[in-house]
Amino acid sequence: MIMTTHKAPLLLLEKDYELLLNHLKKSDPPLMYDKQIQQQQLEKIKTASILPTDDFPNSASRLYSTVIIRDTVNRINLEYRLMPPDEADELNGGISALSLFGLALMGLQQGESFTWQLSGRKKYYAVVEVRNSAFV
Repeated sequence: MIMTTHKAPLLLLEKDYELLLNHLKKSDPPLMYDKQIQQQQLEKIKTASILPTDDFPNSASRLYSTVIIRDTVNRINLEYRLMPPDEADELNGGISALSLFGLALMGLQQGESFTWQLSGRKKYYAVVEVRNSAFV
């Protein structure tokens, strides 16, 4: 079971929403996870708060953002760059925004925290910094 807690619903930039939704609706090429997870991700994206560029906070994570999170129990920082699925490069820190963890990082801002549960183990994270290469 996967659980994330946000202070607010998932926040997505309108153009990111359209790109991610198109990726999820594609069946060819097949995505790297099963249909049930794909459906869960689709539902999560469909229920997100979608904001146009003018209203989207520049401090919130979106595609191409670098997000630095802190594991609050182990006291280590982790850095991820949110990428479209076809541009993800995990060896260089670029994770797909449609991966389970990538989608959990979308729309977060500095100071927010979330809980991640996988295989019965909970991890607690706090967002240390969100770096966006350009203002929207």
